[in-house]
Amino acid sequence: MDSSAPSIYFVPRFHVNFYHSYRSDTPDEQGFGKDIRIIRGILDDLDRLSSSGIVVSCAWDFDNAFSLAQMIPTHAPDILERIRQRVEEGIDEIHLMSWNNGLLSAHTKEEFSLAIAWALQNRDTSGILDLFGSCAPIVRPQECMIVPSQMEGYATLGIDTLSLYYSAIPFNGFGAFIPPLPLAQRYNPLIVKNNDTQTSMRLLPAINQGDLVEFGFSLRRMVKHMRREQQGLRDPVDLILLLDMDADDTFWAGMAPKGLKGLVPSFAGFERLVGSIADLPYIRFTRASDYLASHEAQQTVTIGQDLADGAFDGFASWAEKWDNHDLWAKVGEARSLWQQAKERVITSHHLPAASSEDFYTWSGVLPAELQEMAQKAIATRLRTLSTTHFGLSAPVMNTHRLEVAHQSADEAIEETQRFLSAVKAITAPVVLPAPQVPHYQGVSSTATHNTNGRVIIESDGSVFTIESPWVTYAKRRQVSQDVVVKERTSSGTIVLPGGCAAVVWQRTVTVDTETGTLIVSVDVQYPDTEHSAYSKAKALHLGRSWDGRWSEVAPCEITLFDDLPLSQTVTVYKQDFSGQTSSYDLDYWGKNKTLASINNHVTPSWLALSDGSRGLLIAQDCTKMHGFAAIPLRQTIKRGRQRISANPLGTYWGPQYHYPLARNGWGRLAAMLTAEHLFASAPSWAGKRAAFSLLLAPYQGSHPSKGLCSLAEYWSQEGRLP
Repeated sequence: MDSSAPSIYFVPRFHVNFYHSYRSDTPDEQGFGKDIRIIRGILDDLDRLSSSGIVVSCAWDFDNAFSLAQMIPTHAPDILERIRQRVEEGIDEIHLMSWNNGLLSAHTKEEFSLAIAWALQNRDTSGILDLFGSCAPIVRPQECMIVPSQMEGYATLGIDTLSLYYSAIPFNGFGAFIPPLPLAQRYNPLIVKNNDTQTSMRLLPAINQGDLVEFGFSLRRMVKHMRREQQGLRDPVDLILLLDMDADDTFWAGMAPKGLKGLVPSFAGFERLVGSIADLPYIRFTRASDYLASHEAQQTVTIGQDLADGAFDGFASWAEKWDNHDLWAKVGEARSLWQQAKERVITSHHLPAASSEDFYTWSGVLPAELQEMAQKAIATRLRTLSTTHFGLSAPVMNTHRLEVAHQSADEAIEETQRFLSAVKAITAPVVLPAPQVPHYQGVSSTATHNTNGRVIIESDGSVFTIESPWVTYAKRRQVSQDVVVKERTSSGTIVLPGGCAAVVWQRTVTVDTETGTLIVSVDVQYPDTEHSAYSKAKALHLGRSWDGRWSEVAPCEITLFDDLPLSQTVTVYKQDFSGQTSSYDLDYWGKNKTLASINNHVTPSWLALSDGSRGLLIAQDCTKMHGFAAIPLRQTIKRGRQRISANPLGTYWGPQYHYPLARNGWGRLAAMLTAEHLFASAPSWAGKRAAFSLLLAPYQGSHPSKGLCSLAEYWSQEGRLP
């Protein structure tokens, strides 16, 4: 073969994390013993391939706090040594993940910087540079989680490439959010840009095993198809196929029944997978960083969404279970105590305000004993912020994992309280600046309560509706009944079929005439229904059962836009936990026009939507029940018109998205049938109470003003208007 002719480079990447939301912390098949078995099998396969003259370069990424610092050295040190040897020989490379396999999108700037810096090097010597001596400048963030502002944070640490899924199945990163990429772009590096700040970094797309299903369960068929398309290009270019999946996935060990292994070698274990393509003359094996060093980015894409690879390519899997909100309240409490201590240190030592974002700058002025206390407190909080504690597991969490998560959160609170007390003991009393009171004069609003429990909000020609509470149970929407309206307060019940106890709710809506905003107080008690329609095998793994007949809960659904032309695009405005504001349009790719759930926006305090001329801001009261991504959206299209709704402190469910890489839909179907995260979160709300408050602020124009955003942040943190 002509060495100058374009090739297809194949790179497998293994995501190593022994800390699971589905399984417990035991070195057997019910825990991380499965990880050990499969990874050892992969390494054995690599050795056999090398002996036959096929040297495959792989990428590995790890969490540090749980896997590299504890579980692997204790239970499988041979794995660490074998991967280290491959890296030292220049065969494999390590990609960055995060120290705490963290819920990175919900990290503050300070937390994010530590989670990434400690992943490289830390005092426990479990950093990538500590253990392997080198790290490729490529980050594969846990669960594809990233918010646009974090591109800048990666750049300061020398990480210039982001790698996310661009897949054909509902385990995806960004495929639904941009126009379809042609061949040369989807299998090559890109540039991803933050449209609000113009910051950018390189983007390396990856696929997973579901994409092979789209080609008849065959990697060979896939690369041969790619080859035909490659040769059909006017100017053929090299392509890189980065196959990424959890290192504990049964796919790597082989999923095909014994008698079918010869028919589907791609699903018969890693050695057979590689062997199925190794004889093709245009296939090359290389490290991803080597490919990037010699290949330019093919295109620039703009992604405004906060990304995650859960259900609906967003945060639904980690943010919408009742347990997520319960745990998040403890994270918030630890952060509040931390902020008090930090402000006291900064004020008493006359440090610049910007130092609050750099842990080592502000804590470095303290005595060594307090520095140690501070390090312990924030490290415990970072462990609590592991995605595992919030759980891709659906519809409920593993009971053991949930207990550990709350224990970690309680420890974070206790340690931070001790640190705050110690700071107070060595500093003179200081007068901390009072929260800056914003002034905002909005448009006048009225709220009309209907006898069915709906509230109609009218504001300067705009109309928004707060719907009466509803749930979807036993595959049917169950609506409110026996509604009683007394002045600003309405109450009612939702009767469930089969003689179940009813959902009981009460809601109060108050108009603030000075600001034109509305305060909505909601209290809903969901009944603990009989557990039914659940997987017995899954319940055994999770240590608990549930009622699978619940699929949606909507305690305070808000219809923001109704009967809107499809030609009119609604824009979502959001602020992340670093304080940076960004936006994205609800103009998803192709078939994705009716979207059952959209949760691509973290919510430290508020979310706003506008159709270009009018909008509504929704803020959550963080002194009550709240969440880090607490306001899922829905786009409904009927007769060529669209409706946009929001479901604060609720959860939507429905069809997953479609993707441009899909060919026959087999991969999507296989994912729907086998993926353990594609289940509704609503069962977690059975027997639970939702008591929360919202601020609703209608506004005119394409985006919320700075004054309105300041008001929303103040109300969210203080629980009251100024």
